[in-house]
Amino acid sequence: MWKGISYRSLLVFIVASIFAQVLLNRSSLFFGSFFQEPGKGAVETENLMRIVASENLYFYPSLLEENQFLFSNALKLAVNINLKDVRSFIFHEIPGLYAMSSEIVVAGDGTDFTNLPIESGPPLEELLREREVAEESLDQVDEGKENGDGREEKKQPEKYTVFIFHTHSRESFIPHLKNSKDAQSAQHKEVNITLVGKRFGEKLNEKGIGAMVDTTDIPTLLQKKHWEYWQSYDASRGIVQEAMAKNKELAYFFDIHRDSAKRNATTTKINGKTYAKIFFVLGQGNPHYKENEEFAVKLNDMIKKKYPSLTRGIVRKPKTAGTNGVYNQDLASHALVIEIGGIENTLDEMYNTADVLADIFAEYYWQDAVETSG
Repeated sequence: MWKGISYRSLLVFIVASIFAQVLLNRSSLFFGSFFQEPGKGAVETENLMRIVASENLYFYPSLLEENQFLFSNALKLAVNINLKDVRSFIFHEIPGLYAMSSEIVVAGDGTDFTNLPIESGPPLEELLREREVAEESLDQVDEGKENGDGREEKKQPEKYTVFIFHTHSRESFIPHLKNSKDAQSAQHKEVNITLVGKRFGEKLNEKGIGAMVDTTDIPTLLQKKHWEYWQSYDASRGIVQEAMAKNKELAYFFDIHRDSAKRNATTTKINGKTYAKIFFVLGQGNPHYKENEEFAVKLNDMIKKKYPSLTRGIVRKPKTAGTNGVYNQDLASHALVIEIGGIENTLDEMYNTADVLADIFAEYYWQDAVETSG
């Protein structure tokens, strides 16, 4: 008897929860208004913004954070359930699901909760293992070098304002390695994501934007310090702080990664040319979060305008994820983690994207310089 009552009670609770989620969804403004805090949501402009935001998440950050539903907040506080996110009902029941607690700020082409950026965490000894490069795969890679004998002297920038670094510096690519089949084995001390960072920096320098590129082998640094892989951001933090101390004009910081996702989620073809997609990652647990989010939204919007399918969007990591949702973004107001491509992309595809990213950032940079100068 009691068992039957328990099942019925559970069924009623589930149905009521789903019904409440529908009522309180931000797109259901009529019903949701019954649960809003007194005195809020009455402004017509805000209601209009909510309607727009329900269809285009780009506008959602402009809404006031404190304007949340009273019933939703009470339930979240009491049982840690968010009615706007059905995953919260089973976070504690399925191991590993809580790692997917990231929130999509702006959804890009094909982006949903099933293909968010994933940080592979191989043991340090796996990272340090020697791996063989598929040399033939590098023969046709376009290094982007200018014509000539290579002896012409490059003009040095007057100042350096951009710092590019790589917390997971050995992240490599399956097409360029022998006997590599997954993110854990797609690691190499030379053929890795730092090559993409160097390409990005070179293109910025060509455009008159002084960019410093750090290619420190983080796993080796971890080994020297007797640290573990999860302390990679602590290792790169010291590198960034040292660079900031030596060069006070550094203002933009890009931590370049490659994702662990497969090719279908990380690749796009535009005008017959193949590119590795871009994903911006924000840490929510630092004082510069809002400024960094605004920066990411502007860059993402500029990319989407010219290359609609190139960006996978923007995702925010909460304080409970990764390195407490910081990712060294507390060091500056223009600091981003950028995932470029994935384990199955080639260097050519990564370079194509690095070139585009340099073009877009240069446009943002010079526009920002004009606005700053008044």
